[in-house]
Amino acid sequence: MIEKINIPDTLVIVTLAAALLLAIFYALNELAMSIASGLLGYIGANVKPKGEDK
Repeated sequence: MIEKINIPDTLVIVTLAAALLLAIFYALNELAMSIASGLLGYIGANVKPKGEDK
């Protein structure tokens, strides 16, 4: 069964990933590290296993 896509979470993840790629491209190492840790923290806090409810 296909689950519904959470649009706000998807937009945040895509935006942070794009910002991370731009920071890496422009060699802004500290910014890239901060964005990467924020992205991983956001994903870790909001992605849950299939059977688990909040």
